[in-house]
Amino acid sequence: MMLFHLAACVSVAELPPDVSISPSTAAQTIKPSSTPFLPATVIPHLTNIPTHTPTQTETPLPVEGFLPRLAKDVKPVSYLDTCEYLAARWDPQNAQPGSVVVPIMYHGIRKEGGSVNDNITVTEKYFKQTMQHAVELGFQTITIEQLAAFLQRNAYIPPRSLLLIIDDRRLGTVRNHFMPVLEQNQWTLVMAYITGVADQREWREIKSVLASGRVEIEAHGFLHNGATYFTEKTPADVIHQEIYGPIQAFEENLGFRPKVFIWPGGNFTPATVAEADKAGYQLGFTAYARGPVMFNWIPQGEPERQAGNPFLLLPRYWSTAAYVNLDQAVELAQQAADFANQNRQAELDWYNRYCSAHPRPEMHPMEPILKP
Repeated sequence: MMLFHLAACVSVAELPPDVSISPSTAAQTIKPSSTPFLPATVIPHLTNIPTHTPTQTETPLPVEGFLPRLAKDVKPVSYLDTCEYLAARWDPQNAQPGSVVVPIMYHGIRKEGGSVNDNITVTEKYFKQTMQHAVELGFQTITIEQLAAFLQRNAYIPPRSLLLIIDDRRLGTVRNHFMPVLEQNQWTLVMAYITGVADQREWREIKSVLASGRVEIEAHGFLHNGATYFTEKTPADVIHQEIYGPIQAFEENLGFRPKVFIWPGGNFTPATVAEADKAGYQLGFTAYARGPVMFNWIPQGEPERQAGNPFLLLPRYWSTAAYVNLDQAVELAQQAADFANQNRQAELDWYNRYCSAHPRPEMHPMEPILKP
């Protein structure tokens, strides 16, 4: 068993505000989505009894789940019925067991010779070293659409998948630092964008970056400042503005709705998570470095578990410790793949005995995850 030292994980309350902008009364007319992505209910872990009627009258024995040692108070959360999970897990057309997604949160990248005076900026040298290390480990980036399909139904992704996210309004950083890496490796990037103060010139620049085909854009609040971070005391109109304001801005300037809500400052509450789900956001990311993500396996701390919607509270590693976090994710992925190999027959036997409502899954051709 392995104990992860998540060096990038700090208190969300300690994060400095990314911008300082006066509040606005925009975005009061956006309506909630009528087709939420998934219900905000966490479905119990593999050790619980499935909802399908078993073919036997006895109570099903629990299925052993993958439970490595994680940081204190961090536990893997699952969200699928056991029969549904096992069918997707062993479908040979899907992602192989042990496939892992590593989301990394970037802010600033300091040019060589410049000093770093905060806990969210990395040097250009460290950025390049991290990207090269990801390449050497065999990582490939995935898009938001690929991530959603993987989380929902175990759709195929590369065994070592990377999701690069840059927060705030950092078009210069995207052009100067990320674009050369994206083009060289055929990678993609997600911009978590603050939309409340963008003028038409900025929207034109955004469209130019998106036209590269290498960059996506998702919501990161409307004003995103110290006065608008979500707490239990945040006024309802501010909550509405920060969650629905980006939807209106995206629709008016880009012609589509954002699918993802990257929590401003990393702050959230159970009520705001429920509101983001009501607004139709499909995924969300915190500022907690809980670990990598696997199918039906999302590592979460107590604050996320209390909110009860793992899809809207996905973890992200911090760029300041991303190099070592990549190694930790690879080790965890290998452990998960080994666990699947060891328990494959037991899981298929359980499925055949208790999941008569599902077709029998074929044996997934397990291939070892790439070694560095």
